[in-house]
Amino acid sequence: MSVRTSVEFMPEIGELEVIQTTIGSISEQGEWTPDLTYQIELIVEELCINVINHGEVDGTQPIRVEIESDVDFVKIEISDNGRAFDPTKDVATPSQITSIENSEIGGWGVHLAHTFSDEMHYRRVDDKNCLTLVKRRTG
Repeated sequence: MSVRTSVEFMPEIGELEVIQTTIGSISEQGEWTPDLTYQIELIVEELCINVINHGEVDGTQPIRVEIESDVDFVKIEISDNGRAFDPTKDVATPSQITSIENSEIGGWGVHLAHTFSDEMHYRRVDDKNCLTLVKRRTG
């Protein structure tokens, strides 16, 4: 069963709750496993936090997240009006964690997106970042 949804929210951390609600709804409709739901929530939330905290977005325009769920895949597109940033290139892997006390903050959102996604594509359209991620549902 194919299901699509989209949500827009202002680039503020307090607005991220709408993402969790949206993903919860489409995961039920698309009959996602708990593991798939967790991975999609983590990817989307981490990438949106990166946009809010580091993207230099114009706070007057929303971040848009579109999700398509099909039998074979989940496709996510995140678009924002922040500075151009291509997370598919030149992104350093975060340092290894040997202990909580020695861990560094940052760098994990893009790394997790790469880890949990099967495909990741970036394009800049009309002064907007457009990141598309695909997660296959079949082995």
